[in-house]
Amino acid sequence: MLMQDHSTNERYRYLAQKQLQGTISPEESAELAAWLAYDDGLPLEVPPALAESADLHEKKILDAIERKIGWRKSGRIRMLRVAAAAAAVLLIAALAWWLARSSSTVPSPSFITQHENDRPPGGNRAVLTLGNGQRIVLDSSANGILFSQGGIQAVKLDSSALAYSTGSSPEEVQMHTLSTPVGGQFRITLSDGTGVWLNAASSLKFPSLFTGQDRQVEITGEAYFEVAPDKARPFKVAFNGNSVEVLGTHFNVMAYPDETKSKVTLLEGSVAVSNPSGRHLLKPGMQALIGNTITTRTANVEEAVAWKNGLFIFDNEDIQGIMRKLSRWYDVKPVYAAGMPGTTFSGTISRYSNVSGVLQMLELTESIRFELKDGTIQVSR
Repeated sequence: MLMQDHSTNERYRYLAQKQLQGTISPEESAELAAWLAYDDGLPLEVPPALAESADLHEKKILDAIERKIGWRKSGRIRMLRVAAAAAAVLLIAALAWWLARSSSTVPSPSFITQHENDRPPGGNRAVLTLGNGQRIVLDSSANGILFSQGGIQAVKLDSSALAYSTGSSPEEVQMHTLSTPVGGQFRITLSDGTGVWLNAASSLKFPSLFTGQDRQVEITGEAYFEVAPDKARPFKVAFNGNSVEVLGTHFNVMAYPDETKSKVTLLEGSVAVSNPSGRHLLKPGMQALIGNTITTRTANVEEAVAWKNGLFIFDNEDIQGIMRKLSRWYDVKPVYAAGMPGTTFSGTISRYSNVSGVLQMLELTESIRFELKDGTIQVSR
């Protein structure tokens, strides 16, 4: 059985996301198509050109997914399942490419049909607040220099990214805040070269230039960091009365106020997580769970950073946890019926699907139902 490593999985997730966004190049499209067409050396005959009818085309897609299940079970992308049930439905974000490609000529399977009250996915939206209180709405600002003072510049690079740079002798350091709304995301390169990705309903407070013996920032919500190495000045992230200290590394912090615990997940390097209860060192692949105390465990790294890679990954997650993620990204409010089941779900789906796509795939487990109306999701058995 063909196996894939982590880097290969990430590559095809990246290509699938670009295909769904319409930004994929012809060469990348061919690479993705070749991967989708490979199953232990045998082609998956699902190209639309081979479909004699809409029904046959849909059957070929579903047959291809079924054949792909054995391959994917051996990899790291999981199936959507009810923990106590035998039935399973495969959720492969990359295979949505075939569905999206054929949607203009062939009816799509029922689980991605449009809903009259559907909600589109979030996008690149954020506000930069300067030290004097001036607010710059990034999604409506033109690319180029947004802020320039005393040798410090903030430049909007494109629709999703902001970068800070400094001259030789900056005159003044200000505290700035980058914040994303519900349904927003953005990334920023700080003045030291550290990259930060902000998830929906999050904020990052940072100095326009790092001075002194360390580099300190503060977050709410969720952020992924790729910290620029600097042995002389540790990088510190504060959140909810806790802190993470690093020299140079890759890690994710989830600290939403509606979650029972904050989480720090380490991908590369090492970090120290501390609060009044104590201090813990993490190694790559570990996660700290932070409440009144700190505990550590082996992390599902792919799940922790799925949002940054354009995915939802649910790993034995209850419906309340899933709905909190959907609420932040689609700006919807869940309302639960009495006696909701304690079932957990696992699965993977693109964050660029409409909310109906996620809900209808969950409904295929036949353990839960949804009704979407006016931004509210009624959740029942």
